[in-house]
Amino acid sequence: MGFHGYIFYLQDMYKVFCHEVQCGYRPAYSNSSFSVFPELFEVQKGEFPWQVSIQMSLKHLCGGSIIHPWWVLTAAHCFPKTLLEIATEDITVVMGTRTFSDGFLERKHVQKIIVHRNYTPAQPDNDLSLLLLATPIQINNFQMPVCLQQEEKSWHRCWMVEWRAVYGHYRHDNWHMYLQKLRLVQISWRKCNKRVGQLSRNMLCAWKEPGTKGKCQGDSGAPMVCATRGTQRLFQVGVFSWGIRTGFRGRPGMFMSVTQFIPWIQEETEKEGRPYNV
Repeated sequence: MGFHGYIFYLQDMYKVFCHEVQCGYRPAYSNSSFSVFPELFEVQKGEFPWQVSIQMSLKHLCGGSIIHPWWVLTAAHCFPKTLLEIATEDITVVMGTRTFSDGFLERKHVQKIIVHRNYTPAQPDNDLSLLLLATPIQINNFQMPVCLQQEEKSWHRCWMVEWRAVYGHYRHDNWHMYLQKLRLVQISWRKCNKRVGQLSRNMLCAWKEPGTKGKCQGDSGAPMVCATRGTQRLFQVGVFSWGIRTGFRGRPGMFMSVTQFIPWIQEETEKEGRPYNV
């Protein structure tokens, strides 16, 4: 590496370590998308560049999102106690792609899994976990952090994006899995609690936007992202926790509200010396 190349390398590393990265933007995304599978709402390459697949032994385990060059946000129930006893070398994070058959995807190893200290499987509250990567993500047009919602807002449009097998293939058959998206409408906490019951204030609910296509199976840890009217910047408002087939207007999908967990995210990332800065 020559002198000038070394200078550029240092500049890139400065941006990574100091988190000087614009979140929530999609520089490689064009609205002129074409779906190979007409019955599915397929994601275009670069449309959701923070979307990752968390894998165990190279098989899809859960969805997740890049929130910082060192950090991935996902659900706590992805890592039961028995799985946490397995060495983290078996857990990897795949990013920069919309299909696992893409030769340009990147795979990162995980240094540490941090499950929310108040999470218990019997009570699906605080269903969040953070993955500290072994090496930082090299930010580019296809690998970028999403913004995290800081305060309650009225959103114009929301999506859930998940990894899904197509044409009847097994869900963990990576070769036949693609990213799919579904437009969602958030439901008020009061209305959702009346329908589902026993919700904590850490939860939010959403279901399929009327008149849109697509079905959602529910990919644990997958982000729900939203935009305000007239803007292209996306914010993550939720992490998918539970709820069957959120594509139907029956039982809504349940998400952990990101806003409620910003202090926890800041606390845990600060402990590891890789702080998430709002």
